[in-house]
Amino acid sequence: MASESMTTQTTSWFGSTTEQSGPRSPPQYALVASATINLEASNLEFVTSVIDVLMDVIEPATGQTTLSLYEYVNPDALEDIIGASASKKSDVEVRFTIKDYLVTVRSDYTILIHESLDAPQ
Repeated sequence: MASESMTTQTTSWFGSTTEQSGPRSPPQYALVASATINLEASNLEFVTSVIDVLMDVIEPATGQTTLSLYEYVNPDALEDIIGASASKKSDVEVRFTIKDYLVTVRSDYTILIHESLDAPQ
């Protein structure tokens, strides 16, 4: 049976490979989901839309139906940074971690969710 190689898009915290002294390399993440928020079409607030995308990917604790973004990042600051950069047509992205996931929110309202390759299975 011939084995097929599978390519996984990976990133590190800062999005590029960096040299690091010491025995441990920086954590690597694999892209597991991406979405673009269309605020006009959804009629939802930005933060609510971000949480909805995250809830689709990140499995909450048993029985939990909500995600408190405040535990991981200040949602008001996130909305202010992304909104200001979007209106100025500047490219900005904010990264933060939730559990074993690296979440990137870009000023074009794109959300990328990467899962840690070191996460326990």
